[in-house]
Amino acid sequence: MIWPRWDLLDTGFERVRTVSSRRARTQDQRMAERVRLRLTDYAQKWDQTVDAFAGMAAALHTSLGEPTERRPGGSAAIHWAGSDTTLVLESTGDSVYLELVTNQRLHLDDELLRMDEEGLL
Repeated sequence: MIWPRWDLLDTGFERVRTVSSRRARTQDQRMAERVRLRLTDYAQKWDQTVDAFAGMAAALHTSLGEPTERRPGGSAAIHWAGSDTTLVLESTGDSVYLELVTNQRLHLDDELLRMDEEGLL
């Protein structure tokens, strides 16, 4: 099941525009920073979530190679970083998510988490 949270994806195609307006330019500059898909939803079945996470991690490792980062814990995540975007496989305990996120957005998220942990927010 996909729950859309953003309303515009940059397809790379440009529109031919006869009238230029500030609003149109602003809309054209918008781009999705994150696309997140829920792969599972097992509610309280922790073992099935762990199995799904491990199976997906193995499949992605086979396809993409060694991950660039592993984050163990209650909200475990594995990252495959590219030059502009990072593919993130995350287990939240009851669900597994696959997310494609821009590196800039990921950096901002990490900075906010760090500030929250230090009590700065």
